[in-house]
Amino acid sequence: MTGSTEHLSPKDLTCSVCARPIALETAKTDETGKAVHEECYVRKTISRFRTSRYAIPALDGRSEIDRAL
Repeated sequence: MTGSTEHLSPKDLTCSVCARPIALETAKTDETGKAVHEECYVRKTISRFRTSRYAIPALDGRSEIDRAL
């Protein structure tokens, strides 16, 4: 049966971020459909946002370093 979780045991369901077990009742999924803890997904998303925020060039053409000088 498609979408059935009958064959999963608690040991089979692990977070794709931290690799710890997840209770089926509290499991969430990430953008690729993998199981994650909600807290792990939030931390991962925020971390990715903070990293990419500084990688985007400034609109005025100056780098972060140039603006600090």
